[in-house]
Amino acid sequence: MIDKRLNTIQQIFSELNGISIETSFSSDLEFNIVGKIKVPVESTDDCLFFDVKIYPEYPLKRMDTESITFSNSDYLEYGHVMGDGSICRHTSHQTDLKKKIEIDINSLKRWMWKYYLNKDNDKHYEHLILQPKEFKGNHFSFLFTEVDHIFSNQQFGFFEYSKINNGLYHEKVIFNNIIQEFRDSLSKKVTECKWSTAIKQLPNKDLGIYVLLDSPPARMGKFIISNWGDFEDLVDQNLHSFLYSVQKTNLKLNGKPIPFLIGYRISDKEIHWQVAILEIGKFPIESYKVDKVWKGGFINEDIVWGITKNCSYDYFFGRGRLTENITKSKILIIGIGAIGSMVAKTLTRCGCTSIDVVDYDIKEPENVCRSEYSFLSGICNKVDDLSNELFLISPFVEVGIINPILFHVDSKIAQGLNSTNTELQKKLLHYDIIVDCSTDNDLLYILSKLELNRLITLSVTNNAKDLVCSVEPNSYNWVMNQYENVLENEMEDLHNPTGCWSPTFKASYNDISTLVQFAIKHINMKLSDDSKSLRNFVLSTNESNIFSIKLNEF
Repeated sequence: MIDKRLNTIQQIFSELNGISIETSFSSDLEFNIVGKIKVPVESTDDCLFFDVKIYPEYPLKRMDTESITFSNSDYLEYGHVMGDGSICRHTSHQTDLKKKIEIDINSLKRWMWKYYLNKDNDKHYEHLILQPKEFKGNHFSFLFTEVDHIFSNQQFGFFEYSKINNGLYHEKVIFNNIIQEFRDSLSKKVTECKWSTAIKQLPNKDLGIYVLLDSPPARMGKFIISNWGDFEDLVDQNLHSFLYSVQKTNLKLNGKPIPFLIGYRISDKEIHWQVAILEIGKFPIESYKVDKVWKGGFINEDIVWGITKNCSYDYFFGRGRLTENITKSKILIIGIGAIGSMVAKTLTRCGCTSIDVVDYDIKEPENVCRSEYSFLSGICNKVDDLSNELFLISPFVEVGIINPILFHVDSKIAQGLNSTNTELQKKLLHYDIIVDCSTDNDLLYILSKLELNRLITLSVTNNAKDLVCSVEPNSYNWVMNQYENVLENEMEDLHNPTGCWSPTFKASYNDISTLVQFAIKHINMKLSDDSKSLRNFVLSTNESNIFSIKLNEF
């Protein structure tokens, strides 16, 4: 079988126009097929040579990478060449072996034309290529954000970081950390990362060291340096003195890893940080005399690079967020049951950073199946459980918990004492958007009489057949009319749990979330365009033949 595949591949390559086989294809001990080819450069007399490796998966992908490589370490200076000399390409799917080889050869020719012949430089920034290494069998990662501080070249000092959950990086343990703040060499605070309050208050803090270089620590402009000896010309003598002092001060911690952040500018405004893991007691430094003057240097030793990620807001939500008319709003969610908890999580995942919640209810195990709560947190206040869930999602969200008793006093009790509810209105005008998911008709009656910035109410009928959304002032009468006179809302077929509990509507997580996400999509579309007006609407489902949702605006 292997011989047949080998012969087939050899035959296909031999028939490719202009391609010469320099070394016949053969099979290695891991059942890969390897050989060497010569490829002419279009419109020139040049030819390039590539070692070819074809993995057993070919023409299918090898997990998330291509299962054929073309490599030559002589071409490292050109764009999109990895450290091992392999050409970085992305090609289309094809299951036919011959067609797939033709596609891959054509992609190789495109690389030759673009990066070898024309020496193109990509407009978007590409990070330095590095291979994370283990320190004593473990990997380390450090997450950071942009800061409100302009670092000077060769500035160095300490940084504080918090340890978070450990995990597995492939088959090795990885210690994950969040960078909190930067300090000077005397440990005085310089600036801090732009995390939420919850992230800033994380415990398990420790110190590392940092330096900002004048230029990237790179070879050929794209490969990160791999030896401390190459670091020598990038720093001045002051850093050597600082490193010597740090190690001497921490002799009792010999053997302990300490992260060394190495920063460099990738634009006029942005600094990227890479992390090297040092071992206290074995810093890669030495002292020597030059003209009777002691100087410091770096020894010839491999650098153990860790993993860093810039998690600044624009990177974190770079793959998709809601309109800024929502994400930059201060939002109050009233009622965080099934609908409210879904709204809160969706807004958090979509870039909102200021969300307050209010609910008097307790989260119990049976809430988990159709709400955004976790079982292992047990029985607790819904507001506390959901706020913890939101903190786990976004390192930028600020979640405020409104006292449900005070809210009840301001709304319900005040209603009986002062029909104008001026105090409640004054407090609620603090919010740009209020989303009422309480399904409390009494509260809706009160809120509808207030002049608020933007009030949105969301509720569903039994079995989640319909979702009702009101977005206009004085919408109480409209909502009540939908439930009492327009929509079918069978109230006999409710979920009645054992014991003296209030019955509740029937619907699965899938039923409710389908409608909630549709509604948020529609609201986002309307609010993203100032020329469009957001109006009351109803989402109605139909399951008679195929599932469908119809949106009716009013």
